Amino acid sequence: MVVASLVVPLLAGIPNREMRAAPPVDPIIEAGKQDLATNLLVGNVAAAEGDNAEAARAYGVAAGLAPTFRLFGERAFFYSILAGSPQAGALAHAQPPGVMTELVMGNTAALAGRWDEAAAHYQNAPADQIMGLLRPLLRAWALQGAGKTDEALAALAPAEVDARLGGYYTLHSALIAQLGGMQMRADTLFRQAAENGSGDLFTTVVMARWLVTQGHEAAARDLINQRITAMPVLETARASIMAMLQRPVVTHATQGLAQAYGLVALLIDQQLYAHEGGDEDHAGDAAMEIGTLRGTEQMMLRMALTLDPADSEARLLLSSMLHARKQDRQARAAFDGAPANDPLLPVYRAEQADLDVVLGHKEQAAQELRDLLRQSPDDRMLWSSLGDALLDQQKWPEALDAYQHATALTPHRLEGDDWRLLFGQAIAQERQNHWPQARALLQHALQLAPNEAELLNYLGYSMVEHGENPALAESYLRRALALAPSDNQIRDSVGWVLMRLGHVAEGLPLLEQSVEQMPQDPAINYHLGVAYWMAGRRLEAINEWQNAIQFQPDPMDRRKITAALDYAHAWQAHRPMALPADLKPVASPPSSSSQSNGTRH
Repeated sequence: MVVASLVVPLLAGIPNREMRAAPPVDPIIEAGKQDLATNLLVGNVAAAEGDNAEAARAYGVAAGLAPTFRLFGERAFFYSILAGSPQAGALAHAQPPGVMTELVMGNTAALAGRWDEAAAHYQNAPADQIMGLLRPLLRAWALQGAGKTDEALAALAPAEVDARLGGYYTLHSALIAQLGGMQMRADTLFRQAAENGSGDLFTTVVMARWLVTQGHEAAARDLINQRITAMPVLETARASIMAMLQRPVVTHATQGLAQAYGLVALLIDQQLYAHEGGDEDHAGDAAMEIGTLRGTEQMMLRMALTLDPADSEARLLLSSMLHARKQDRQARAAFDGAPANDPLLPVYRAEQADLDVVLGHKEQAAQELRDLLRQSPDDRMLWSSLGDALLDQQKWPEALDAYQHATALTPHRLEGDDWRLLFGQAIAQERQNHWPQARALLQHALQLAPNEAELLNYLGYSMVEHGENPALAESYLRRALALAPSDNQIRDSVGWVLMRLGHVAEGLPLLEQSVEQMPQDPAINYHLGVAYWMAGRRLEAINEWQNAIQFQPDPMDRRKITAALDYAHAWQAHRPMALPADLKPVASPPSSSSQSNGTRH
């Protein structure tokens, strides 16, 4: 579903949260915590780092110190929503009328059981395209919360004929009728909703539960199995999801409200998916629109979880969204508030382990995954994640074993995203100097995913390092860069290989761009130094290598950098010394027992 016309700017007063800034020094914050300028600084930095709770706190203090300046209070309000803070309800009363103000006050009233008040707030929210989606659902569930089932169904009836979302509205009508004790009416509505299919986890579970009540357990299991096939991350919780079918999915009106917000978040997420490629590919109005979409999606998800902490789909989507924005610490924390009886807890633990890998908590991630595998030894997604964690620790044999377990447990012929299993095995094989096996795996992976830049980059790079078909390798690398022109590590790899093939004039600018973007990456600095050396710019080469050795290179890189510096010092002293392999173009295939020369990303 495309929602380009369904989202309105709600965050115009919030500064760009995509900027990066160094965190302030704690003693300064403590010393100046009652100072307006200090709190504004803290709020801006916290917002830039995605720490919405701290931003809300700091702007709240600033609002108290300057009560006549309304912008501070508005920012405190908006960031409290983004953080999922209950303080948003208290702050809402001091805000000017608006969509978010009415929604937050309505949610607060609903949680307190003041359903008539909640319905009034939802009705008073200014009309816009988002409210056009939300209002029928919010009003209907508020009426149901007040025990007015007939009025609730009447409020939703006009929306059931909507060409895009009519099936979703009909599903909610069925749930309202069921909750109101009108089972025959509910069954009729469920049948109508079933004609529209199941587009998300909530809809799937609701429809599968209804099938169970109708005596169609096999059809219910098939529906769940189809959803897990489409969302392999759910495999770990398969048994728990099946158990959910033995009890009602919605037992309180606040759960229905939560799902209404979840609908808008899903639609926005699909719209953002159409913009995939990163902020650097967008500028001006497009970048502002994407920022607005992201902020609105996060607000919708936080509202959903405030109303229903057991909303598993909202929790998964929130963490995924934060991870996509490189806010991995917050993405991991998104799982912390889940109820102890949440059926998706195993999924959350697996996702947290994956995020631990990204955050550098490698041993913790591997141990968590091993614990999960003791409970679910046939979960291929867990084996795949364990392979990722072990690969990141450079435990090549153990990583290979984990990926092979995952591949063996794949219930179908390898396809689509299964290329990642082959890619992981290839890396583990290549790093153990098993190049023929690695090459076969990489070529198989390329058949499954011919346009994956990361895969093309690794294959082309490895072929050059192993002296195989330089022309084909160069074509792979150029394709990788064309597919991901903003990927700095691919740019570095392409520049390095072009230089190794003797195309110094073409490779050097790419390496210089890479160092500009990642000035403290030891491998990239080393590569640029080699390029300078081959271009005859010897002093610049030595300077880059001296930089590289200071940036904590891994042991393999350290050996290469040290060898280059030793040779450079010998050259300066006019002392004969063997030329390191990296300082001359690839001329002939290395022996099958040799290690790769270059650093691979």
